[in-house]
Amino acid sequence: MNMRASSESLISEDHATCLFTTRHQMVIWFSLSFYVADLCLDLYVCGAHFQAKRSRSAWFIFFCILLPNLYAGYKSLQWYLRAHEETPIRRPVKWIVRVLFFPISPILRYLDAWVYGRRARLHWQNRNYALEYRNFEKYMMEIAEVALLRLVIIFLEDAPIVVLNLAMLLQSPPPGVVTQPPPQQGNNITTTSPPPGEESENETVQLVRLISVVAKLICTMTLGVVHYVSCNKLAWHLANTKDKGTIPQQHHQGRSSKGVLSWPAEMAIYCWQLLAIGSRVIAYALLWVVHFDWLWLPITLRWCLHALWIYFDVAGMSLVNSIAFGGVYLFSFVTTAPGRQILRISLYYTITFGEHIIIALLWHFGDPTNYYHDIGLGVMFGGSLGGLLFLSLYYSCCHPDREEVWLRYWWRNRKYNRQQRNQLEQHQQDLPLQ
Repeated sequence: MNMRASSESLISEDHATCLFTTRHQMVIWFSLSFYVADLCLDLYVCGAHFQAKRSRSAWFIFFCILLPNLYAGYKSLQWYLRAHEETPIRRPVKWIVRVLFFPISPILRYLDAWVYGRRARLHWQNRNYALEYRNFEKYMMEIAEVALLRLVIIFLEDAPIVVLNLAMLLQSPPPGVVTQPPPQQGNNITTTSPPPGEESENETVQLVRLISVVAKLICTMTLGVVHYVSCNKLAWHLANTKDKGTIPQQHHQGRSSKGVLSWPAEMAIYCWQLLAIGSRVIAYALLWVVHFDWLWLPITLRWCLHALWIYFDVAGMSLVNSIAFGGVYLFSFVTTAPGRQILRISLYYTITFGEHIIIALLWHFGDPTNYYHDIGLGVMFGGSLGGLLFLSLYYSCCHPDREEVWLRYWWRNRKYNRQQRNQLEQHQQDLPLQ
């Protein structure tokens, strides 16, 4: 009884605000709305390509929509079955709804997260802080699971569609730039310029395409990075929770920077991932323009390489999950295994820079007169270098356990060994001669 009373008094301390805040609700509804709007927009674009008789790009968009969402439905149903083994669900209506929403399972995950959050708020209003924390932890688990699903969908659905739109944009000059037709031999051949109305219409189409590409690139990649940060946040949250069903120490003993992602850390991760993803999208768009028929070869080889890497590197990772994250690795490095990441990051960026050099050579010699020739190369390499800069900044200055980062750990051990060696030499010099 004394232990129970002391734990309840410990839980009630420093609990003036609810764990599930209005900001959490806004994030849920914004993410849900963005997912639905993005899916409807991609389906509309797919239908527009079919109407315009662009069957190749239309089927490309269709499979980019279908396959990631099928994988998300498969993983979501697998997690539901695993939770059912621990806490059986007696009502069959829930399972009927889950099966019907199989292709668009993130919608249910967002709604489940909102339900758990609302329950946490109700328990907080009733001063039942133990149940509040339990429901808030379930909310965080749902958010992490839907973040993982959205991460895969964004990189395997939205990123390839952005590559397609960028490639179409790179194949045409920007608005206001007039390209001269190639000189024709012979006196009987004449060239005609397009009518003014048609030319202005083409400029409008190009401008709309440019705006849509930039908007989709920024919005989808930003959301992908936000979900990646959410997964990192949950990992640190669970690492700081001693026992399941108890409130972490940082909640009732004051906030500590140990194992907590600060705002500078989140911004460093955001800039790192956004620049790295942008450079990868540009790289595949450049390769699409110059060698579309061979685009499948480097993508397939690298996808298989990363899938095997993840399968053998991460203990307990299934083949299906390895294949899914192998596709994510086409555009960005994400942490899939605990422990030090220095070797994984070094290997990943070595492969990436090697691929970028090959693509740069193919782009330079394949389409040297392209209007975006220099801009494409600058964005591709600049994004990679900028991503590495923020990556180094994160691990050196903003990492939650930065004192244990590989470089600092190596330098501290080296300094300690040098001090021990100097003390030993000094001790040997101070010994009296025998």
